[in-house]
Amino acid sequence: MRRVALAIALSAASAAPALAGRDPAAVVSDLARGTTAPDAALADLGGATVEALAAQLARPRTHSVDERRAVLRAIKASVPDASGKFETPKRQKAEQVRADDDFDWLAALAAADPALPGRGEVLADVALLRALATLGTREAAAAIVEVAFAPDTMIYRDECGRRLRAMAPQSVPALTIASQSDSTAKARYATYQLERLDRQEPGKAMAAAAGDEALRVAILRAFGASHHREAVATVLKYTDDAAPRVRAAARAAWLDYVTGPEPKPAPKKRLQLPGGKLAAKATPLWLTYRELAAIELTRIAEEVLGETVEPEAADLAALSKRLFDHYDGIRAKADEAAFAAAKAKADAGDLAGAIAEFDRLLATVGAVPHPAEAAGLYLRYAQGLEREARWDAAATAFGKAVAVDPTGGEATAAEAGREYALGKALEAAGKDGGANFRRAVALKPDYAPAKAAAAAAEPATRPAWMLYGAAGAAALAALFAALGLVRRRAR
Repeated sequence: MRRVALAIALSAASAAPALAGRDPAAVVSDLARGTTAPDAALADLGGATVEALAAQLARPRTHSVDERRAVLRAIKASVPDASGKFETPKRQKAEQVRADDDFDWLAALAAADPALPGRGEVLADVALLRALATLGTREAAAAIVEVAFAPDTMIYRDECGRRLRAMAPQSVPALTIASQSDSTAKARYATYQLERLDRQEPGKAMAAAAGDEALRVAILRAFGASHHREAVATVLKYTDDAAPRVRAAARAAWLDYVTGPEPKPAPKKRLQLPGGKLAAKATPLWLTYRELAAIELTRIAEEVLGETVEPEAADLAALSKRLFDHYDGIRAKADEAAFAAAKAKADAGDLAGAIAEFDRLLATVGAVPHPAEAAGLYLRYAQGLEREARWDAAATAFGKAVAVDPTGGEATAAEAGREYALGKALEAAGKDGGANFRRAVALKPDYAPAKAAAAAAEPATRPAWMLYGAAGAAALAALFAALGLVRRRAR
């Protein structure tokens, strides 16, 4: 019987799905000892999280920074000195720049002399950086920026830049924040990476992300969090964006500029006047982000609101609110006009035309005026699709009826209709829709079509002895199959 149990266990184990990746600490250990190849290590690191990979890059190391720097110099990698400075490069031609971008540190390290002290640790570190970059997320990019400036890993700064550029555009928010750092070295480094990507100008960075709403939101949050001086006009422009999430992110970023603690004053200097004399008073060398915001806000307020306010005297938060209210008022009037046009179509019998207008409002504004009326029209439209057995379209329309007015009087009926339509769509595809039918009945007990469908989907009841008999037969079949497997192996 022990053999039978072993055979069954082996069979179950062979059927179990393989786990994605390995513990990054184990992979790092194998690379440091030279017991795994870089390509295999990258595959093993594929299932790791940003946090797990970053933790390994912050681990204690056996070999010193100088030993690991020597390894990188052996493969002719560009490495900063102890102060973080790179050797000033000669002017490079375009093909030389491309060759530098294509330089594969991992391959060069794999081919390097294994006897070099610290080679395994450097190989592990570069593999971890490559795994982070492969994730391609904004969180991974932020982790790589931190690696480039940690004392123990700053020697990988060139490789970090290469990976960050390869991750664009998802690396743009992290680089934007770093470009405004109080650390001159970090700010210069991040600005250089953005220049290489042609994303250092805020308006250009936003325009390039036009097709990715989540990225635009992240970039705006980066502008606000870092108080990016050059982004003041860009952020104010997007406070009236058509996309609700982008508009909200821009307004939150703008309030970061105009509220909160006063920014650090700009340094002052006595400027040289014509004739060589110095000015009697020192002049600030630049305007702070709040001063720039005040100038831009008062300029727009004069154009849009007709209010003339001196930047120094303006209540920036209150003026911002008046401007946003003005934008919202214009948008509300346009939305009301669109709703009226849609309602007129519905009253004239063109329900599909009315729904198309509501769909446009949902896509561009995220809401429909008079949600109770809109939900009722969506419900009517969905019920028509239900009668035509257009199940996927009906489920979508029922779902929109719930979405526009989730707490309204039509919400329960719409949710029940959605469950019923989803069940029928599954049934039409040859699948079991019973669970959806039962949920529809639970939501609306008098929903006759759902009750009939739920009853039809229920399996026929059988006597208990038949169920036990079937289970026993299945168990015996499995036992005999396992015994046969053992006997064949014994032969």
